[in-house]
Amino acid sequence: MTDFIIDGPSGPIAGSHIGNGPCLTLVAGLGATRSLWGELPGLLAKTFTVVTLDNRGIGGSRGGSQFTADGAAEDMWTVLDDLGHQTTALMGASLGGLIALRAALSRPDQVNRMVIASTAVRLSNHGRRSIELLRDMLEHFPPGIFGRSLMTLGFGPPFHQRLPGFVDQAARLYGLDPSDVPGALAQAEHMLEGWDDRKGLKSLQVPALVLAGQRDSVVAWEDTAEIAEALPQAKFVRAPDAGHSVLAEGGKHVFDRVVAFLEAG
Repeated sequence: MTDFIIDGPSGPIAGSHIGNGPCLTLVAGLGATRSLWGELPGLLAKTFTVVTLDNRGIGGSRGGSQFTADGAAEDMWTVLDDLGHQTTALMGASLGGLIALRAALSRPDQVNRMVIASTAVRLSNHGRRSIELLRDMLEHFPPGIFGRSLMTLGFGPPFHQRLPGFVDQAARLYGLDPSDVPGALAQAEHMLEGWDDRKGLKSLQVPALVLAGQRDSVVAWEDTAEIAEALPQAKFVRAPDAGHSVLAEGGKHVFDRVVAFLEAG
C-alpha cells in the first residue's frame, strides 16, 4: 500500500492506494480516517486499484477549507486526477455515501458503478436526531470513549453477540484522534444544515448497488431505500440482521455480491 498527501485547492488531501486493475475509490463516514476500512482495501486490491482518502478536516487532510460534501467530492476528484485515473467505481458508507453521490453528480461520465451503504438521500427527522446525538457525543465524550460508544450504534445486536472481538477491533480502527474532533464536529454541523438529493439523483444514469441494514439505528433503512428509489439504475438490498455497518455485518454473502456487482462494470 502506498500512502500520499496531495496539495489540493482546498488544502492537503491524504490517502492510500493499493492493487492493480480498474479504479475503485472508498469514501469513509463521519469522523473516520481511511484506516477504518481495515482489511477491505487489501481484499479488493486482488481485482481493483483501491484508493482510500481521509475526508477534509480528518487525519492527514486536516486544515484547509471548511468541510462540505461537495468540497469532499472535489477533493476526491483532485486525487484521482493526480493519480491519473480517468474513471472510477465508488463505494461510500454513511457520510461517505453522500460524498460519493455528490462526486457522481459532478462528474457522471467518470463514474462507472456505485456501492452506497447506510446513507440517507435527505435529512429526515430521525436523521437529524441521530446527527445531533453524534455531535453531542463528540462535544462531551473523550475521543477514546466516543469510539467505543459509537460502536454500540454501529453494529446490530446479532453482530455484537456473534463477533464481539470484531466490534472491539472496529473501535480501535476508528480510534478518533483528539486532533480530529474539530474536523468531525465540522462534518456533523455541515450535515445538520440539511440536504435533499432526490431530485438530482433521478437523472444520474450510473448503476448502483444500495445497501441498508434493517437494524440500523443511525440511518434508518427507509432513508437509504429512498436513494434506490431515486436512482434510475439502482438495486436495493436490505440485510435483515445488520445495523449501520452493513458492509461488515453482511459477511461473505454481501462481500461477494458487492464484488460481483463491481466486476460487472
